[in-house]
Amino acid sequence: PEDGVGPKLEHQLALEPFASVIRNPSLKAANGGHGMVALHTTTDDLYSRLWCVHEVERAIVEEDVEIIASMSQKYIDLMVGRVEQFLGLGATLNDCFRAAGVQDDEEKLVKLILQQANGFDGLDKVVENFRREQLPDIIFEKLIRKGLTRLDGASTSARANAAVVFAACQAHGAGQLQHATTNPEVSERIRLAGLLGNDELRWQDIEVLDLEDLQMKLIRKGLLTLDGASTSARANAAVVFAACQAHGAGQLQHATTNPEVSERIRLAGLLRWQDIEILDLEDLQMTLIRKGLEYASTSARADAAIVFAACQMHGGGQLEHATNPEVRERIRLALRGGNRFCDEKLRWQDLEVIDLEDLKLGQILRLGVRTLPELRQITKLSLAWAGEGLGAKGCKTLFGAMAQLKQITDLSLNLKGNNLGAEGGFVLSEGIVQLKQITDLSLDLGSNDLGVDGGKAVSEGIAQLKQITKLSLDLSKNDLGAEGGQAVSEGTAQLKQITDLSLNLECNHLGDESGQAVFEAIGQLKQITKLSLTLGYNKLGDESGQAVSEAIAQLKQITDLSLDLRYNDLSAEGGQAVSEAIAQLKQITKLSLDLQGNRLGDESGQAVFEAIAQLKQITDLSLDLRYTDLSAEGRKAVSEGIAQLKHITNLSLEL
Repeated sequence: PEDGVGPKLEHQLALEPFASVIRNPSLKAANGGHGMVALHTTTDDLYSRLWCVHEVERAIVEEDVEIIASMSQKYIDLMVGRVEQFLGLGATLNDCFRAAGVQDDEEKLVKLILQQANGFDGLDKVVENFRREQLPDIIFEKLIRKGLTRLDGASTSARANAAVVFAACQAHGAGQLQHATTNPEVSERIRLAGLLGNDELRWQDIEVLDLEDLQMKLIRKGLLTLDGASTSARANAAVVFAACQAHGAGQLQHATTNPEVSERIRLAGLLRWQDIEILDLEDLQMTLIRKGLEYASTSARADAAIVFAACQMHGGGQLEHATNPEVRERIRLALRGGNRFCDEKLRWQDLEVIDLEDLKLGQILRLGVRTLPELRQITKLSLAWAGEGLGAKGCKTLFGAMAQLKQITDLSLNLKGNNLGAEGGFVLSEGIVQLKQITDLSLDLGSNDLGVDGGKAVSEGIAQLKQITKLSLDLSKNDLGAEGGQAVSEGTAQLKQITDLSLNLECNHLGDESGQAVFEAIGQLKQITKLSLTLGYNKLGDESGQAVSEAIAQLKQITDLSLDLRYNDLSAEGGQAVSEAIAQLKQITKLSLDLQGNRLGDESGQAVFEAIAQLKQITDLSLDLRYTDLSAEGRKAVSEGIAQLKHITNLSLEL
């Protein structure tokens, strides 16, 4: 020993300390022994001590003792790090696997080993094999990817590891599968994945794909045909469909899908499988009806909607292929000149609710809107005809038909961008007055060049709807001017029963006087609980800001407010007035306030925040103060202040 105390090394070896332990019958595998554990630690490596290596070799070769290596994750991580470092420096395989050097205190043991059969060669062979078998699988994966070894040089565990096998196939080709002991499904996945190219997929990707998904990917890339796919894939409708898309309908001969699915795919052509899956055969045939009704199935030729679509596309001659007499009669009457449908605006769903007598009266005219009087049972109607170029004449036709819908109580009408002009405004007014039963009205008349007179007419018409409780009115970009804005105000003020109001007067050159009138009118609607007011780009100054304050102060019952005053002429004084108004809305729970593009400054910005801070019950806040002359310090103060409002659960803040 190093300190000179106790028996010398040769005397210790003479006592055969290792043999006395290894030869203990209780360790041997034949006796059901648990064997030995060779322990690696981060401070002492098993292979750095020849004593340990010798003991491992004797236990394996002579004594029938099962031995395994145990190592911590930290030790594995250090080992992986060393291997990666060696590989980065261009190390060879032998460099990576070489054991530690012999230390000074092992000289006596060297002599003993040399006296044994095969000496160090035998020890090296046994220990190297043991060491290789005990290496973590990830080490082999890295060595294989670097091209330093192949799967036949890996451990038993690594050859059964799917990720290692996949890496070997990527690096050295699919032939490596002959050395794999992975289960057949994993081997099949890897074989198929190899067709995609070395770097196309990672093992993690392969692992989450089932065989059908993987084969579908290969089929779509043109790398696999259905006859080379698995049995389950040939019965999978989505896979079969992909094969037909990639290689043609001839692939159906290899499919084992049920007949209906095969028929869907045959009809589908180039539609996606997701579309086909949710369509029944009749729906699918309607999509493909461009080929003519004679190509459809028996059930499709009896389906009214499909027959109607065929007649719209190919003319009345398609009726000879229809098999339902009543359907034939309805559609024949709906066609113009026995050939084509009048303008294709009428859908089958509309035709379906019109009985034969109505059709015979010739009430289906060139505009689909003229069928509206026939839909006598509906109480809610939504029509979107933005940008259709109706003009005043088309608008008159529309309201002439709608006047007969006496049961309608909920109407949504989008006529934005239809060049109505002042004349169209008068037509609208006359039409609206006839809808006495309406309680919920949404009317979008934006960008229609109504002007002052048109705006006045529309406002007067809406003022007659005394029973209305919910109104959404968009008159943006109509050049109303101060006079038109005043008229809108007067009309709105008469809707005393309204509880939900959305009014958009953006970009109308209202000016301060008209803006004040709008706010004064709103202030008279005492029962309103939800208000959306859009007045951006209207040159509203501080006097309008004061009017806002006075109007909002009257709305004691409001809980939901959206106020858009962006890009007006509000200064610090106007911003202060708006803030004071907001602070009075103690009952409000939802607030959207847009003041961007106004010259508020830091003081007014702070006032806005302080006002909001007083609204303890608010949970939903949207605040836009961009381009309001706030300094960096001002923006910081507002944002930090808002952040303290813990009761707010939904926040949008633009500074």
